[in-house]
Amino acid sequence: MRAARLLDVKSGKYVAQPVILIEGDRIVKVGPGLQIPEGTEVVDLGMSSVLPGLIDCHTHLMARESETPNGYELALITKSQATRALEGAANARATLRAGFTTVRDVENEGSGFADLALRDAIRQGLVEGPRMLVATRGIAAVGAYHPFGTSPEVEDLPTGAQFVSGVEEARRAAREQLGQGVDLLKVYADWATPTLTVDELRVIIDEAHKAKRKVAVHAMTTEGIRNALAAGADSIEHGHNADRAALELIRQKGVFLVPTVGILEALVDRAPDAAMRTRFVARLAGAGRR
Repeated sequence: MRAARLLDVKSGKYVAQPVILIEGDRIVKVGPGLQIPEGTEVVDLGMSSVLPGLIDCHTHLMARESETPNGYELALITKSQATRALEGAANARATLRAGFTTVRDVENEGSGFADLALRDAIRQGLVEGPRMLVATRGIAAVGAYHPFGTSPEVEDLPTGAQFVSGVEEARRAAREQLGQGVDLLKVYADWATPTLTVDELRVIIDEAHKAKRKVAVHAMTTEGIRNALAAGADSIEHGHNADRAALELIRQKGVFLVPTVGILEALVDRAPDAAMRTRFVARLAGAGRR
């Protein structure tokens, strides 16, 4: 494969006129002016730039909802698991073609274990998509995740995450998901305010670590972040409202912060009115300063 330039991420510089030698499904050599073996098929990308496959550390490939009021809730109650899996396959293909060759899919938003099936189908070459590390159902406190605002008379309503209350329910949820073959666990330490207790978070994280799996923790509030770190979290997802002390604690603990600023940019673009747009612009500016 030839191109005009290639980004060398180690040096931070472009390599002019690179040649990329590929055997089967492996890149075996990269560099300028490499000799091309006789009989090799040559793909000339012209003036294009080539870069290594991107990695997205926070995705929800199984989530496709209409941009209408209660779109999330409507998806939960109107779409079958088969539909969700097929939508996930479409999102996976689009993600791969956008240049992302690996994703960390941190919770499938109420599609059961369909993300496990999608991950395995990609590995088997049945569908196009990036390598997937999946967290399946996610774990949240009762009443602290979608759907919100539903009638209390409605029973057995699908939920966006697996709800738990208490240490033993948290332990059971972690074990159930680990038993299904997750690559990591996703847990919600807060929503508008802290939700799961440190003890509930700790037992989930302990179960994951015993199974040699890591735990991604949704934590946007300073207290939620502190609780997650006290419980042994491997990564903090979002962290948009973290203060300086919380950020310093993340650094001291050697925990990864996955800031997901892209969603704030999307919310600015999709804001339905000027007031909402101003609110999201302020949130985006605050996240940028941190």
